[in-house]
Amino acid sequence: MTTAAPTFGELSSLPDVLSGSSLASSPSNLDFLAELPTNALSDLLSTPTAFTTQSHTLTSSLTALTHTSYPTFLSLHHTSTALLTSLSSFDTSLNSLINAALPALDDAARVFREKTGPEVTEGRQKARLVLEQHDKLRDLLDVPVLIDTCVRNGLYAEALSLAAHASSALSSLVAQTRKSLSNDEEDAQGLPLQLADSLQAEIASSLHSMQLILLNTLYEPARKLPAFWKAVQFLRRMKAMHEDELALVFISARIGCLRDALDGIERDAGIPSDAGSLEFKFPTGSTVEEREREIDREADDVARFLKKYIDIWREGAYDLVTQYTTIFLDRSHAGARIAPPADQDASASSYIMRQTLPSTLLELLLPTLRSYLDRAYPHLAPLATQLAYCSSALARVGMDFRALLSPLISRSVISGFARDVRLSVEHEWSGMLAKHVTSKPRPSAPSNWLVATPNNLPAFKTLALSPSNVPHSPPQALAAFPPLAKILNAYIRALNRLRMLAPVDAMSGIVDGAEDCLANSGYSLLQYAKDWRGGDAKEIQILQAAGAAYARILVPWLQRAIVEGVFSTSLKDRQSPADGTGDSDTSEEGKRELSFIVREWESWLGSTGI
Repeated sequence: MTTAAPTFGELSSLPDVLSGSSLASSPSNLDFLAELPTNALSDLLSTPTAFTTQSHTLTSSLTALTHTSYPTFLSLHHTSTALLTSLSSFDTSLNSLINAALPALDDAARVFREKTGPEVTEGRQKARLVLEQHDKLRDLLDVPVLIDTCVRNGLYAEALSLAAHASSALSSLVAQTRKSLSNDEEDAQGLPLQLADSLQAEIASSLHSMQLILLNTLYEPARKLPAFWKAVQFLRRMKAMHEDELALVFISARIGCLRDALDGIERDAGIPSDAGSLEFKFPTGSTVEEREREIDREADDVARFLKKYIDIWREGAYDLVTQYTTIFLDRSHAGARIAPPADQDASASSYIMRQTLPSTLLELLLPTLRSYLDRAYPHLAPLATQLAYCSSALARVGMDFRALLSPLISRSVISGFARDVRLSVEHEWSGMLAKHVTSKPRPSAPSNWLVATPNNLPAFKTLALSPSNVPHSPPQALAAFPPLAKILNAYIRALNRLRMLAPVDAMSGIVDGAEDCLANSGYSLLQYAKDWRGGDAKEIQILQAAGAAYARILVPWLQRAIVEGVFSTSLKDRQSPADGTGDSDTSEEGKRELSFIVREWESWLGSTGI
């Protein structure tokens, strides 16, 4: 059977036939449909079977994949759902922004521009002005840092130059700013003026730090005149205070440094300065030699302390006076000084400081000397020489105080001699009295303690001081009376210590101290003689001999030894104890005077027939 061949117009391609089907929606399907008519018939017949097989295979694979990876599919489902929700919310928000928020923002920006336009213009004008002065401002902003650096490195002249330059530049900048601004003067107080005020405040703070450093220089102990001169000159250039105030600050600072140095020496010495420290506490039963060694050890410590103290004071006081004179009283530098206020008299203030400075310096020395000088005896001779040199050194700068030293030294010598006599003579005598008289119910017989050999008493005519007896040689007759010999040895030791420094002004006090101790010894011996009730004539002779040795040898020789032997002065100018007149109604203290005791001894000796 023959089939007519279709014409070309009746034939259509398979993609055209399936163009309305859902299969034509994918480009890969269209490519497959375009290729399908070109296949052989056998391929076309096997295609459904192959598709069916592939479909079953894919279905099985997908089923297996679904069973094995179901958590992934569930997560993908939830994620997809959340993403769709977020996209929907984002779409809603974007529509709200475009339709409502942006028009409102545009309206607000327009209203802001209309209301704040003049202020923005003014701000731009100020910014333009700052930009025009940018170079000057940049240089000025570095000035406070540079001033601080100069101050820390001690370049004070450069710091003052920078401060003057900055002040001048800031004044010019402020003037230009006021001229540039077209508003009134109140409106001109804008950013540039605030910046100028801030810079001025920083510069003033830096200069204040520099002033504190310069003032602190005056309080440094190790500084000398050049450093003080430099510091004062810079303080004058800064006009920190007028001349009298500056001088007062300088004096106060240096006196404070000197006081600290002196306090440090006193603190390091560890020597108490109270008056009670003059009373020594010796072990019971100590000998006179042991007591003297203890006193000498204490006196040596005090003398070493005073030597250091006087040296530090002399150096500090001399430096202070010369520094003050050079810096503040030298008329060649008067042009650099700052005058005080009009209501103050500069000459009167300077005069007051010059008059009070020596007394203030001496207040650092004299009270210490009054407290310690007595305790340096018998090592006063080197200290007196040192004080004389110190006074001579300060006399070259108009501060001679030698007249104040003589009473101090004399008083110290008198006090030291009286202490030696009290601790040696009275110790010896009170020990003998306690052993033989006061500590017993019945006093010991005179032959037991008053004489060395009771059967070999010196003749009474020999118990008198010979005019030919020199004051440097003790009378040998007292060797027969051990108590009087011990007293004499104690006096001789005290006089030997006195000869190292014996001021003429102290002679009266030395004699009075020795006579007081002699009077006490003679009074107690006289009472023992009067109270003795022994009937033995030999004992009475011993008492008579001891009394004669005391009144006619010991007392006159000690007076000569002090006046003529130590001070090389004639004894004729002093009244002899035996030449005075007595009064029977004298008080108990008056009876203890040496002249009265000697007269009482002579009266008692006369009543006993001698």
